[in-house]
Formats: sequence, C-alpha cells, structure tokens
Amino acid sequence: MATRIPEEVVEQIRGAVNITDVVGQYVQLKKSGRNLFGLCPFHEERTPSFSVAEDKQIFHCFSCGRGGNVFKFIMEIESLSFPEAVTRVADLGHVNIDLSGYATQASPEAAPNSQQQQLRQLYQDAADLFHHILLNTKLGETALAYTQQRQLTAELLDTFNIGYAPDENNLLTRFFAEKKIDFNLLRHSGLFIENSDGTLRDRFVDRVMFPIKDGQGHVIAFSGRALTKREGQPKYLNSPETELFNKRNVLFNFDVAKAEIRKAKQVVLFEGFMDVIAAYRAGIKYGVASMGTSLTNEQLYLLQRSTDHLVVCYDGDPPGMKATDRVIALLHDDPRFQLSIVTLPEQLDPDEYVKKYGAERFRAVLNGGMETAVGFRLRYLKQGRNLDNEQDKLTYIDAALHELVNVSSAVERDIYLNRLSESLQVTYEALVTQLQDYLVDATVKRQPAPQVQHEVAATPQVHQQQAKLTRAERAERGLLNLYFKLADIRIALRNQPDFHFIHEPYQVIYQLATAYFADHDQFVIAQFMDRINDDRLQSLVIAIDQLVYDENTVQEQYQDYLRALQQANLEQQLNAAQTQLQEASRIGDSVGSLNAVQTIVQLKRQMQSSVGSGTVVKN
Repeated sequence: MATRIPEEVVEQIRGAVNITDVVGQYVQLKKSGRNLFGLCPFHEERTPSFSVAEDKQIFHCFSCGRGGNVFKFIMEIESLSFPEAVTRVADLGHVNIDLSGYATQASPEAAPNSQQQQLRQLYQDAADLFHHILLNTKLGETALAYTQQRQLTAELLDTFNIGYAPDENNLLTRFFAEKKIDFNLLRHSGLFIENSDGTLRDRFVDRVMFPIKDGQGHVIAFSGRALTKREGQPKYLNSPETELFNKRNVLFNFDVAKAEIRKAKQVVLFEGFMDVIAAYRAGIKYGVASMGTSLTNEQLYLLQRSTDHLVVCYDGDPPGMKATDRVIALLHDDPRFQLSIVTLPEQLDPDEYVKKYGAERFRAVLNGGMETAVGFRLRYLKQGRNLDNEQDKLTYIDAALHELVNVSSAVERDIYLNRLSESLQVTYEALVTQLQDYLVDATVKRQPAPQVQHEVAATPQVHQQQAKLTRAERAERGLLNLYFKLADIRIALRNQPDFHFIHEPYQVIYQLATAYFADHDQFVIAQFMDRINDDRLQSLVIAIDQLVYDENTVQEQYQDYLRALQQANLEQQLNAAQTQLQEASRIGDSVGSLNAVQTIVQLKRQMQSSVGSGTVVKN
C-alpha cells in the first residue's frame, strides 16, 4: 500500500524548485524592489497586487489575501490535493525524483466530489474515447485520413488530443450508460441533446473533435468540425455553455501556450483552431484563438497576466481584416497592450499559408511583417476606394488624417505623413497644414464644457479600509514575528509561566510554531506553511512574517509586547467582572455584588502594578 510522501522528500522537491519559476508559468512577474509583482491569478484586477518573495519562497496577494508556498499555489491554481501538488511541482520544476512508491493522489474519502469535478472527468473520458476512436478503430479511418490531408501529424493529434465522434448509434450515450454515470449529470453536461421523450442522444455526430481546455489543461468543452456536409448543420459545432464552459472566459490552446507566451514575451491571436495548430506545426507555439466570437475583456485579462505584447494575425481576406479592425477598436484606449498586426499576403489564412509556403516562410512573415495598429488602419481605410478617383482620394485623405490625430508621437506621425505624401502624390506641407486644423478641432472638443455652479451637498469619498487592529492584536503579531526569527525570544517565551495568546488564531499559530521548532532550528516560512491547512491562518502568518523589528531594541520590544498582552488580558477580566456586578445588582444578589466589587478592585490594582512587570497573567 502506498504511503504518504515523507517530509524529507517534500523538502527535497521544495529546495530544488524556485517558486518564481513555477508561478512565472502562470503569472507575468516583474521585479519591484526585493519582490516580484503581477496580476493576481485568483481574482480580476487592473493594478498588480500579487507578490512573490523569492528569498522566502512564498506568494501573497495584498488584495484577496491568498498566500502560501509553492505547493499551496499549485493547489489553488490547479485545484489539486497536497500530494498531487507535490507531484505537479516536481514535474514543473523538472525535479528527477521517483514518487511511484508514495500516495500521490487524494484518497477517495478526502477527494471532493463536486459536480464540476464530475463534469471535468466526464469530458476527459469523452476526449479519451474520441481520441482512441480516431487513432485506433475502423470507425475513425475516414476521419484520420482527413486529418492527415490537413497535415495533422500523429504528434499534433496527440498534443491537441484531437478525436472523432462517429455516427454510430449514440456511441457516447451508450459508453456512459455502461459506466453507470448519473443521468442528471449527463443531462447538464452539454454532451447530449434531450429528446422529447426525455431520453438523450449524442450532440456530436460524424465530427472531428477538438477538445477545449481551461487554463489548467482540464477539458471543459468541444468544438466539432463536420466531416461530411449535412443540410442545416454548421461546419463547426461548439459545446453549449455549461457550469464549466463560458466561451467569453476561454482561449483555445492557452493551457499549452502560456509558458511559451512568457518565453516569447508576446502572444499571437489567430481566428481559428486550425490556424493555431498550423502555427504550432510551424514552430510558433505561443498562439491562441478566441471561441468564434469577438475578443472579450475576460480573454484579454487572461492574456494580460502573461504578456503585454499582443500580435493579431487574422485571415487576410476582407472578413478577417474587418475582424482585425474590431480588435483595434476594442484596444484603442487600452494601455495594457502593445498591439501589432500581421496580415498575410494573398488573402490567405495561416493554415493555408503554411501549406502553400512552408513553416520557415510563415515564421519570417510573422516575425518580420508586424505593423502598428495605425499602419493597419491606414491600409484598411483604403478598402473599397478608388484612389485614382479624386473624390475617393479626398475622402481617404480626410479619414487618414483624422486617424493621425490620435497619434501622440510626433516622430510616428511624421513617418505616416511621409508615407501618405509619397503614395498619394500630395505634398507633405499640405497634409501637415490640414492635420494641424484637425488637431486644433480635437483639442477644443476635448476641453470640458463650462459647468453651471450649484450649491449642492458635498459627496463624501468612501475609502475601503482594512479593519484596524487592537493594541493586543498588534502585540500578538509583533511577538510572533520575534518568536519566528529569534532563538533567544523562543527560549524566553517558552519560559513564561502559563503563557497564552489572547486571541485563538495567534495561539494556534504559536502552538504550530512550537511544534515546528522542535524539529527545526531556523524558521523557513515556505516550509512552515505545509503545517497549516487553514487559508486564513496562512495569510496571517505571511502578514506576521512581513513585519520588521529593530535589532537594537529587541528585548525592549519583547517586554512591551508582553505588557500589552497582560494589560489586555486584565481588561478582559475586568469587563467580565463589571458584567457580573451589573447582573448581581439587577437580581439583588448582595453576596455576588460584593464578590464582583472585590474582583474589580483587585484587577485594577494589578493593572496599575503591571506597568513595570513583564509577566503575563494566566487566563
């Protein structure tokens, strides 16, 4: 029977991996001071608040509060158990270690069985079945011949897990019926269509199947390409939106491409799946495609976490040019991306271009044929115009100059003006004069209109603030920070008779730390995190570890913290005694009142005398 992964093996993997290398495969990190920062992968934000401390090997988001070590990050980002995360980190870090003898899967009892996880398993099983049918069965021979005709090699079929859904008497329905999968799960999966009598039939029939995956590589939907034309049937059929799949949030191939995107420091946006795969075959492995819709803000946010350079390479035909122009309009005032455009010649799409001219030429065009968004717009505005016709020529010049009004760089503007002058046979001076008039008009339009002053009540500005810490909580945090980092303080605090933190979370951390130091001489926060299962406690430990202390006044700080805790402890007892006095007075209990008064007097004396004391009163 497999055993738990020993702590020394976990430590060996952690020590061999740099958290920045692992997190950097999911988040675009930039150095700022001692730490690296990026956009948090756990919530949407515009300003980076996600921090990675390389020296401590931990991450922390200052907005949502999530934090921990490299294993915790992988557990959160990929929804894995701890042993699964250890295995995944070893894989991501290329750590050569044999884990076959250990339990690297969550136990069936411990593994959560949510509907989302059941759906993921359902989709993975379907993808594996379709892939097997394509490669290994007579049913898949025609589809396999089609994929070979499209130059999809065996390696590409495996990389993208491409399969085939045959027209074979509801094969997928029967497959899951034999596995006794819950009927309601099948109904909600999107893999089937419900008949009028309540039975199910396969949604995908006679289609080459492209699995669609989330950012962590889980199959969450399919796009099926019709193998033969059928009246009333679309060429491509996508899964409906489900609990797992929202097409606004997904980019085809992002799970495979994200690491390559960070290496290349750019992403290429294609129109279709086959374009992405053709580019991959040509050596461009940092390509993605939207899900048959216009690019969405959610998809842009996914890309923003990986790169700030977006290259659009849509089809070179008029619909592709129009789609490119829509992307430019969407990103017109968006400072997040440097936008480049590549338009392939002869109105070809990337798949056609690679087939016709080969991989090397495609790479050359993609890398050497980039133009700016304004450069593309100046070409696009020529579409449908006869520039030998005076009216069309004047209309184009007017549109082109209005486009240049939005160019802030004088040098860039000058380049475009010279290009227009040469191509249109119009003097440079005339173009500059006309552009100056448009710039003046634009400046006037941008000036705010004068506002009529009315006496109105001022609207207060509301600032969301974190809850303020009490003096006792600040002392507890400061004391634990010293306890983490200084052996002398650990000895001194353990020698305090009947010591106990006031608030339970700090006491739990103290007990966990005490157990940790029984086996370790130095505090390594990334290592200590493995002992903490509660997310709130992990965030609290990170906040405590980030505190700084004055090395010249350690003993004074230690004594101050102890006095603050003693005072807070006595205040708690005093409040309880005053409550008892009120209750005894209310019911006419003279003995109880007398006892409460005596306790109050005693506590007040203790509070006065504790100013010079460094001991903590027992709760």
